[in-house]
Amino acid sequence: MSVIKGKIFDVAVDLRKNSKTFGQYYQCTLSEKNSKSVYIPPGFAHGFQALENENYVVYSCTQYRNSTSEKVIQFNDKELNINWPLKKIIISKKDKNAMSLKQFIKK
Repeated sequence: MSVIKGKIFDVAVDLRKNSKTFGQYYQCTLSEKNSKSVYIPPGFAHGFQALENENYVVYSCTQYRNSTSEKVIQFNDKELNINWPLKKIIISKKDKNAMSLKQFIKK
C-alpha cells in the first residue's frame, strides 16, 4: 500500500484468531512526501482515513477480491480503541453495518 498523491492515516488489525497479536493494530501515515509503503498480510483487517482532499492510493491484493468472504469490523470499535485523526468523517454504507470485534470472535 502506497500513496502517490495526498496523505492517509492507515491501520491494519490482526484478525488471525490463533495469533499472539490478535486484536492488536498497526498504524502509520502514508503520503507522497514520506514515500512510505506498508505490507498488510492476509488475515488482517485494513482501513484508512483520507487526510487530504485528493489522494491517489496504490495497492495490490494476494488474491482476487471476493466480496462474499469479506468481513468488516467497526472502525470505531471500543475494544480496538483506534485514535483516528479526523473526527468529522464520511463513512460507507458497508462500514456503517460493520460488526464489532466481539461479534467477529464469535463467528
